[in-house]
Amino acid sequence: MRIVTIIILVVVALFFLLPIISGNAPLPEDISASEIGGFIGGFARYWIDALRSAFS
Repeated sequence: MRIVTIIILVVVALFFLLPIISGNAPLPEDISASEIGGFIGGFARYWIDALRSAFS
């Protein structure tokens, strides 16, 4: 049971950290709408490109 929990935590961490590490989703410096939108847009753009390249 502990192995499954560790694997799930690693997968969730990779899901959130890969776009940030790659530079596609820069961390917002303040809580303005444009900063948050840039972060969410970069996050979504990263996973859309990743899925598109995986299935093509």
